[in-house]
Amino acid sequence: MSGVWSSLLVEILGMVLAGLTIKLMDDTLDVEFDRSVGRHTLSVRLGRACLPYGLMLFGGAMALAPQVALALFLASYAIGMGHDLSEVMPTKLPGWVESLLALAFAMLFAGPVLAAWALFVMIMIQLLDDLMDVQHDRRSGQTNWALRIGTVEATLLLFITALAAVLLAPLLTAEVIVAMPLVHFLMAVLSGIRWRERGEQN
Repeated sequence: MSGVWSSLLVEILGMVLAGLTIKLMDDTLDVEFDRSVGRHTLSVRLGRACLPYGLMLFGGAMALAPQVALALFLASYAIGMGHDLSEVMPTKLPGWVESLLALAFAMLFAGPVLAAWALFVMIMIQLLDDLMDVQHDRRSGQTNWALRIGTVEATLLLFITALAAVLLAPLLTAEVIVAMPLVHFLMAVLSGIRWRERGEQN
């Protein structure tokens, strides 16, 4: 029994490290906007050190939960590139092509079921974050999924993706639910932001 619990804890820790990597990557892409509006994020605080710290976090995630960490990272990349499907990326490819390539790599290296689960989980997390940030993003002029499709529609899609994730991998989904608040808490602490500040902004 202790072996089962220890393996679960290791996998959750791997998810936490993968989540920190994804959040750091997301914040790095938005660092110029965050600076302009005075938002305190970890990327603003770290500056050019984001890349080595991000690689270190992802290396730890891959060591602890390789397939899960890789699937989550690639799914998050696919969703990030999918925000503007027609935008041409630095690779000279449109966003939708990079999204498809990321999903193809996820299916190749983690398997189709795990890749599909990771995609549903990352959409679920993105929608949850967007719903929590909807008032702040509306005031700052940012767009997110909840503002694009409506809060009711985003909430419905959140429940659909959560159900799909549970049906595909119930234990992994439960582990993600445990890991999510840990990722947000650690990001807030590392950014030097009070845990309550997010609620105050909304």
